[in-house]
Amino acid sequence: MIKSHTFTAKFIHWTFSGLYAYGIFKQVGDLSELEDTDLLNFEIVFAILFLVLVMVRFFYMRNTETLLGATEEVHKGHLFIAKTIHRLVYFSLVMLPLTGLLIAGIFKSDIPGMGIAISLHEFSAFLSYVLLALHIGASIYSRLKGEGVWTAMVPVWKETGKPNSEVLNSLESIENKVYDEIESRLNL
Repeated sequence: MIKSHTFTAKFIHWTFSGLYAYGIFKQVGDLSELEDTDLLNFEIVFAILFLVLVMVRFFYMRNTETLLGATEEVHKGHLFIAKTIHRLVYFSLVMLPLTGLLIAGIFKSDIPGMGIAISLHEFSAFLSYVLLALHIGASIYSRLKGEGVWTAMVPVWKETGKPNSEVLNSLESIENKVYDEIESRLNL
């Protein structure tokens, strides 16, 4: 049984995380900045590169087991939530460069629709922030529970097993009730 992601999967995951962070920190603050042709061209190339890498990552990872490394059988409700969050993360990460390219195209062509394009881009960015915060939070929570999923992808702070904690046991009990309800309602 495979208990860890491949080196390639880890490399793609962490390299892409850095690229995402770079994209967030270097983003254009004002549309007038795009009047600089070099900056506009850089943004277009960056968006295309980002989109290509998102697609490479998606196609490489799509057949990888969700919650790989789990030391116990994963609840179907948990799998449903994890897969849904992962798909929505990919959706937001595809929408970011697409809407960025739409903004560049509208800016360059001086056609109407900039407000809609900017709103879509801002929504994509906001969605990515929320989903990635959920993803990171769930990863840390999984790490605290000692499920093995963290260790399968993260090269530091390895798990040493399930801790004996009343707080975590109580949270896990609530969590399992939520998963049972999801399974029941969705007939999983």
